[in-house]
Amino acid sequence: MKKIWKLKNLYPETSSEAGRGIDSFISEIRNLKAKVQVPDKLVRILYSRGITDYYKIIKFFKPTKEKLYDPFLMKDCDIATERILKAIEKKEKLMVLGDYDVDGTCGASMFHLFLKHFGLDSKVYIPDRIKEGYGISVSAIDYARSEGVDLIVAIDCGITAYEKVEYAKTIGIEFIICDHHQPPGQIPDALAVMDPLRVDCEYPYKALCGTGVAFKLIQAVCEKLNDSEFANSLMDFVAIATSSDIVPITDENRILVNEGFALINTKTRPSLKTLIEKVGLKENTINTNNIVYSLAPRINAVGRLGDAKRAVELMTSENPEELDELAHVLDMENTNRRELDKTITDDAFKVFEELSRNEKFYSIVLHDKEWHPGVIGIVAARLVEKYNVPSIVLTSINGIAKGSARSINGFNIYEALKQCEDKLIQFGGHCHAAGLEISLENIDDFRNQFNAIAKEELTKHELQPEIEIDAELNFDEINNVFLNILSFFEPYGPGNAVPVFVTRNLQVVGTVKNAKSDTRIFKVKDNDSKKIFEAVFFLSKEYTEEIKTGNYIDMCYSLEKNIWNGKESIKLRVRDVRFHNS
Repeated sequence: MKKIWKLKNLYPETSSEAGRGIDSFISEIRNLKAKVQVPDKLVRILYSRGITDYYKIIKFFKPTKEKLYDPFLMKDCDIATERILKAIEKKEKLMVLGDYDVDGTCGASMFHLFLKHFGLDSKVYIPDRIKEGYGISVSAIDYARSEGVDLIVAIDCGITAYEKVEYAKTIGIEFIICDHHQPPGQIPDALAVMDPLRVDCEYPYKALCGTGVAFKLIQAVCEKLNDSEFANSLMDFVAIATSSDIVPITDENRILVNEGFALINTKTRPSLKTLIEKVGLKENTINTNNIVYSLAPRINAVGRLGDAKRAVELMTSENPEELDELAHVLDMENTNRRELDKTITDDAFKVFEELSRNEKFYSIVLHDKEWHPGVIGIVAARLVEKYNVPSIVLTSINGIAKGSARSINGFNIYEALKQCEDKLIQFGGHCHAAGLEISLENIDDFRNQFNAIAKEELTKHELQPEIEIDAELNFDEINNVFLNILSFFEPYGPGNAVPVFVTRNLQVVGTVKNAKSDTRIFKVKDNDSKKIFEAVFFLSKEYTEEIKTGNYIDMCYSLEKNIWNGKESIKLRVRDVRFHNS
């Protein structure tokens, strides 16, 4: 599918600066450059990302734990802190309840180790994806009662569990909820509900993941107990959860991920060290890509295909033999998940191609009672990737359709589902992803209503995938100094994507190499500067005939450091190309 190249506006879309004159802007840029010695193009990229003053630039380039926000700014953090302190003092029995994905299992593991540090042996409960579904269940509360639990801490779930919390109160069990999903009109009447998206919460950063919210509670308790260093030692869990959960890597999340990666790369927890070795990653090189494409799928896999508590057992263990066994289990389950994922994805592609043969769809809603519930979220993401429309994939569990929704840029899927709530049993999530339940007889009506909403909100332009370009470069601007400064833009992720550049009128020179069926490696020359760089273009099968020696192209790319035989060079990772007419 042809991609739209979109050069980013110099001003952030939400900025009040947009109406100001260019002279004022240039003055501000000069003031920034006087204090921050970075190339002009990189200053402009910072500015376009909302980094518009000296303090923000320092925070961006030095995202350290000293710049974390005061946890007590979050609504109900003071109440939750006092309750945890009371539990520690009285040696109460607690249960930590987490969702079955990476965010939930990391959060539950982190909170369990936190309580253990202060002498509490908590129970950890992760719901069964198929039998219980997402979030707090009656069976979880009943289990807590059977274990003599007085307090449940729910992580990455709970914001919609009004009735479940009411039930727990009738049997004398209190709840602290640490969630980050969009609150409904009526939030649970729990002892404490920590969610920065609450309308009455004035916490300055709204995009924490569930583990991040739970960390703020840990941070607050440790501050009261003069043990902040222990709280800091748990940021590796927050980094993994944040990187995996489709939340922006900006502001406080950027700090948490940066500090967490530093921990993983210098003081690796035994559980993570074992998993990193099993995956085959090099030590001290963990970054967002490693997490998203290697570690997170394995942590997720055990919950997709079975008992997610196995991930918690691995992350909280220090026994070498147990760790080896559990790491092997996670790896094997991920292999099984990949096979299942491919089968169902291929099936979903065929079903949608058939459905859309005679009708144009602005969204995808597919249902098959045989599809495994553990991978339908991945399949929805694959559909978005291939067709660039919001996608929902459903399967049947106990006579009800349950599914996962994934969105595209510019379409808030949570708000779209909210407009269809009369057709749904329940739903929850955020703008990028959501979960839902629907009666089987309502699927067709829901599909039509959801597609009508998508059709109204999505323009033809939005239905074409976009490449956002940060700046136009000449090759003479690319050097080791430029690349080294660019490395301080990490960690990358949503809200802080890898910068993408465009250079025009390049010539393909030398031999074009084919690596596998869909990868091209070639060299390009800037005829103005005469500089030549090697470029690698993945997923370039459709351009096989056009990428030829001598051809002239415009190219979108990101910059990478390449090390080969001990020598460093700069490599261009191609995002897209446009060919000049011959």
